[in-house]
Amino acid sequence: MSENSERSSWSSSFGFILACVGSAVGLGNIWKFPYITYENGGGAFVIIYLLAIALVGYPIMIAEIAIGKKAKANAYLAMGKLSKDNIFWKLVGGVTIITSFLILTYYSVVAGWTVEYCFQSLLGNLSMLNNETVAPRFTEFLGNGLKQVGYHTLFMFITTLIVIKEIKGIEKVLKVIMPLFVGLVILIAGYSLYEFGGGKTFDFLFSFDMEKITPHSVLEAVGHAFFTLSVSAGIMVIYGSHLTKATDIFKTGLWITLLDTMIAIIACFMMYPIIFGTDIKIGESVSILFTTLIPQFNSVPGGTVILSLFYLLVALAALSSTISILEVTVSFVSEKFNIARKKATLLSSGVIWGIGVLCALGLGANETLTKVDLFTKFDYLVSNWTMPVAGFLTSIFVGWYAADKYLKEDFEGSHHKMLYPIWKFSLRFIAPILVGGVIIYRLKIFS
Repeated sequence: MSENSERSSWSSSFGFILACVGSAVGLGNIWKFPYITYENGGGAFVIIYLLAIALVGYPIMIAEIAIGKKAKANAYLAMGKLSKDNIFWKLVGGVTIITSFLILTYYSVVAGWTVEYCFQSLLGNLSMLNNETVAPRFTEFLGNGLKQVGYHTLFMFITTLIVIKEIKGIEKVLKVIMPLFVGLVILIAGYSLYEFGGGKTFDFLFSFDMEKITPHSVLEAVGHAFFTLSVSAGIMVIYGSHLTKATDIFKTGLWITLLDTMIAIIACFMMYPIIFGTDIKIGESVSILFTTLIPQFNSVPGGTVILSLFYLLVALAALSSTISILEVTVSFVSEKFNIARKKATLLSSGVIWGIGVLCALGLGANETLTKVDLFTKFDYLVSNWTMPVAGFLTSIFVGWYAADKYLKEDFEGSHHKMLYPIWKFSLRFIAPILVGGVIIYRLKIFS
């Protein structure tokens, strides 16, 4: 597909919104948001988080969608077009593509875990696990190289089959996946509140003790607001590149943000009744979804059935994310090197799969690869360097250069015209300052 080929478009804004929400929710909303909210004071933290979304996450997401919509290309080529082939800004776009590439090498491994646990739950093999046996069972699974590689391969295969169908195929699949996902989140949250009790959960989420908010809490809120909307990974740029000229990006962006935030809060109602009702010990790692929660579901009526639905929910969340992440690399390879879509998809997924095998075997199955631990190294690199730095620079690029020169026309004559200067101000000053603070905080420069 050449740069100048006719570009396919989303059939509707609804399809675009579902695709972006699917990319954004992922495993992070199911556990990461409930965890950091739990650790940082509940309702007061949610208020700070909503402010961070408004001041950082939403403006940068709109900037990325606008870049893609204007340039009609992947992040690398789009930044090149809007900067008149400035190599620095092209490299910034390239970094976002590398970010998605690296994420998928290990995210697909975690996604594979959801298949194993959904399958084992359906067979009833998780029903006998208790607090003493559940963690050793998970450790044994991590050390099983055949299973790790097998499920990673299966998930990459499913993702590839969907992405190879281009944007229209992606849209069709996500129009099925996302309503099912949202329905399961609401169902399991309702079950959790009914079986484990919701009193403490409501008290926790609707108590606004601002004394619990610390500088650490603010930076955590900004950090998650930044990461939760899939910015700085080339996703919003490539999805935005398939929008029609008439699409209202402020409105669609607002829907994406609201739905993503709503799902994150509903996930709290899914997790907190279990936490408060059983006094379990929790940690930041997503592995809690495959260990600590299982005995709690097993202890209540109908819990084994709900556990199967829960892992289906997690699998759908993972799939909606892997689709968008793979699309970034495929579009870059296809457009940059003028390679047919099918060949670009197979080549991209094959390379990612191969590196993912090394990540999968580095979780305990292979001694040498376990010592290298590419899984942890890639996650650290992406979380602490490529994503925040690319987001910081993107806000600078759009706020100080591209907004007035190329993107202002999107807002001229629309009822959002009055929001344009506010959006630009946020990109010029607020977002860079806050994201810069997150970078300094995560790198522990002053520790």
